[in-house]
Amino acid sequence: GVERVRRAGLSERVEIRLQDYREISEQPFDAVSSIEMGEHVGQENYGVYAAQLHRMLRPHGRLLLQQMSRGSVGSNTAPGGGAFMEAYVAPDMYMRPLGETLGFLEQAGHEVVDVHSLREHYVWTVRPWLETLQAHRDTAVRMIGEEQWRIWLLYLAGAALAFEENRMGVHQI
Repeated sequence: GVERVRRAGLSERVEIRLQDYREISEQPFDAVSSIEMGEHVGQENYGVYAAQLHRMLRPHGRLLLQQMSRGSVGSNTAPGGGAFMEAYVAPDMYMRPLGETLGFLEQAGHEVVDVHSLREHYVWTVRPWLETLQAHRDTAVRMIGEEQWRIWLLYLAGAALAFEENRMGVHQI
């Protein structure tokens, strides 16, 4: 990302960071994006997270927040995605229903102007990831070991099905 910004001649206008939201002291910013991190801050910290995102923005600044969600009723009400995901994939994950996320954001002072579901797109996205992991088994096993490779096969297969059946979602806000 940083190299692409430099090659495009935008280094004076664009800064890309990988940094913990709690450690950001410079502000305000014209725009902030947080991609699939909000589900990892925990339920008890989400209000703090939403407030920090608001503090980091100039008045009329833009926030792009993308995160996984779950339904409030039905077969998947497990905030962590179920026992397998909670034990082997993302023990810190806490997916909330979209409405709860919007409530946190509004309480922190954000104006929600657009919400877009990417759930259907993730069905099409996760399946090729699974196929690629299977096609490159030897390389993956060398990098992460047989056990982790199998865990990720199960996770991606299950995630594709969960997205397809609307038990798990991804939203851009």
